[in-house]
Amino acid sequence: MVYADYKVLNSIPVISQVTIGDKSTPVWQQFFWETGEYQEFVRKNGCGHCCATMALNLYGIKIDPHQEFTLCRKLWGEPTEHQGNFQTVSGITKILRHYGVPAEFFGVPSQEIAKKHIEKSLCDGKQVIFWTPGKSTFPESPFSMRAHYVMAVGYTKDGQILVANSSHKMAPTGVQMVDIDTIARALYFGAEPNDKTWGERDFHVNNAGYVVVG
Repeated sequence: MVYADYKVLNSIPVISQVTIGDKSTPVWQQFFWETGEYQEFVRKNGCGHCCATMALNLYGIKIDPHQEFTLCRKLWGEPTEHQGNFQTVSGITKILRHYGVPAEFFGVPSQEIAKKHIEKSLCDGKQVIFWTPGKSTFPESPFSMRAHYVMAVGYTKDGQILVANSSHKMAPTGVQMVDIDTIARALYFGAEPNDKTWGERDFHVNNAGYVVVG
């Protein structure tokens, strides 16, 4: 198995760096990287852009979140609060594939199926960008107060999963250590009871999904 690791840089907007094998990426804090007219949108909704950018950097595409966000606007137009292409796993997948990075998104037909699939993907050295609900839906969430994307980088040598998180409130160092059950529960319990897949729906709130990268 290829193990994940990190180092804290204590700088803004890059708070840390994560590595897996010979691949590495900065971890950006979404609250700080955009200062222009879209600043407030990014502070609320920039997590998916941070995750896509981190995945791209791991696979050799040197790009920052502002550049990735600019590309999204060129491809899909100006952002709105819940525009599907900006804020869904399918949109993240499209951006990664745009740069030639292998990626595929999945829904959550069951907690156990998602758990096994994510676990195997990480063991195979792939990364998983996953949606997590806020504490109002999943009180145990260590990731966010509201709906949020984070990226599971891989397993550490002590058997924990290293997660890169752009939320400076929930992850002051940019990284967290969790187990697979926490990820699986967050995905499953954040989904609507009768619709645990994403598809291409524009309005994606409270639907579960994840992207396997690599």
